[in-house]
Amino acid sequence: MNLSSFYMKKVFFVFLVCSFIIACAPQSILHKEPLKEKGEIIIYLQPMTRDANNLSFTIDTLSIISDDGSEIHLPISINNIEGSTHEGVQKLLASGTVPHGTYTGVRLKVSNAIIKGKEGEAALLVSEEPIHIKRLFQINRTKATVLFLHLDASKFISEDFMFTPSFTLEAHGKELQNLLGYVTGTGSNIISIFNKKTMLNVGAIATGRAPKGIVLDQSRGRVYAAISGDDVIAVINLSSGEINGKITLNAGDDPQYLSLTPDGRVLVSVNYGSNTVSIIDTNGFFEDERIHVGEGPISSVIDPLGLRAYIMDSMSSSISVVDLSAKVLSATIAVEGTPFRGAFSQNGDRLYVINKDTPNLTVINPSSLAVTGKIFIATGASSIKVDTRTDLILVGNQTSGEIIIVDSSSSIFIDTIKTGGAVAFMTIDDEENTLFAVIPDRKILQKINLTSKKIIAEINLPEGAHAVVVMGER
Repeated sequence: MNLSSFYMKKVFFVFLVCSFIIACAPQSILHKEPLKEKGEIIIYLQPMTRDANNLSFTIDTLSIISDDGSEIHLPISINNIEGSTHEGVQKLLASGTVPHGTYTGVRLKVSNAIIKGKEGEAALLVSEEPIHIKRLFQINRTKATVLFLHLDASKFISEDFMFTPSFTLEAHGKELQNLLGYVTGTGSNIISIFNKKTMLNVGAIATGRAPKGIVLDQSRGRVYAAISGDDVIAVINLSSGEINGKITLNAGDDPQYLSLTPDGRVLVSVNYGSNTVSIIDTNGFFEDERIHVGEGPISSVIDPLGLRAYIMDSMSSSISVVDLSAKVLSATIAVEGTPFRGAFSQNGDRLYVINKDTPNLTVINPSSLAVTGKIFIATGASSIKVDTRTDLILVGNQTSGEIIIVDSSSSIFIDTIKTGGAVAFMTIDDEENTLFAVIPDRKILQKINLTSKKIIAEINLPEGAHAVVVMGER
């Protein structure tokens, strides 16, 4: 072998290693700066009625007006408003970080208004003057303010074919707590609050940098969220919708994923940055024990009895087994590929693990800690959820943009649900028997009927949507 060939092969080998490391690491989004002395404003365009189906127009600019008369322009998420595609659908219109203080309303500049009729399209006259929508609201330091823009579709055209839209701006009222769901937004530093029945965003919580893993303790009225960029776990009160506590981890921990024992007493934080897991006492909100696990821990799953936590070590091709009673690493299970997410079967006698770089679903016996089988599901698995009512295994596939449904008794996939994007996280609402699927690349949350396998509704999400929980989930 000549020297040139040797160096070429060496460079190629380094390239492969680097590619593998990048593939295994958590997908990184540049951390948005913390709010500090500023606040966040989010404006949604509320669903339109059928009266606006034949209308379309463009929003050129959107700004909020301070009480001193100054104007702050916000980045617009959607410019072209089509009545036919907005019927019954809420859209994220604009958002941004702005100074705290009192504001008197919103100013819109619109253009290109078109009305569609039986004889085709007709352009409407549009005023050069912006539309001023009056509404007094407050932006508070380190808080998120959510407003909702309504278009009155019954009167948007004058007799001389002038486009005269009537908008109102509102804050949302109090929602029933048992109807709420929460989605972390890694790129927006926001947890979005939505109504799981109406599928409308109803609020938001500013969290700190890059919220990722989230877990619900409904009996205690809490949500825990891993704020990966700040190395803390936020404790959110469900009644107030506010962060009322923080559990501080070590600098550089980069917490990725949270799991909670069935009794709610022990919270497990998977810390990718330090190759550790934190065992947290939820009564006192403190780290009770810190355990070193394999390389690149990325997620965890706790058995139905709350005795063990299984940690997916993405860089070690292994699963670390943590005894939650003794608070020690009790075993390590070698698996093929890059373990990513896990889920237990209906009665807890099998642990299913998806791997980032293999086409097989790994089946583990939690009693013997042995790999007992493999189920072919094709490459590209991105999320997993077991329906504990039917024992069906649901696997999100980022390559095909669908959810694969596997029959656990026959170990073959029996159906698919087309989602149109990579599903990063799933949870099931027990009350309505519906699946909620987070699709980050499309910035949406889908609600899917598990009986018909049909998509019921979608809502817009901010940048970097990551994980979801809903009240009444199973």
